[in-house]
Amino acid sequence: SKFGEDDLIVVKLDIDTSAIEVPLAQQLLEDDSINKLVDQFYFEHHVEMNEIARCWRGFMKGSVQDSFELMNGLRKKGVAAHFWV
Repeated sequence: SKFGEDDLIVVKLDIDTSAIEVPLAQQLLEDDSINKLVDQFYFEHHVEMNEIARCWRGFMKGSVQDSFELMNGLRKKGVAAHFWV
């Protein structure tokens, strides 16, 4: 089945492993054939933060700043992008 730009496509990315999640989020940012189809993107970005390190040690990668930059890049491409940590 194929999706078109007129379809409403909402993506939630929450795999709980940054090594998998971050490359997928980057692919969404960089591949215009994909990002032009996505209307809403929700991402639990497992960033390095002392407050959550006890629960997510070993699974975290990046910073809140990285999250802001990713969301800003997606928004510039027309994707309504949201994240939480």
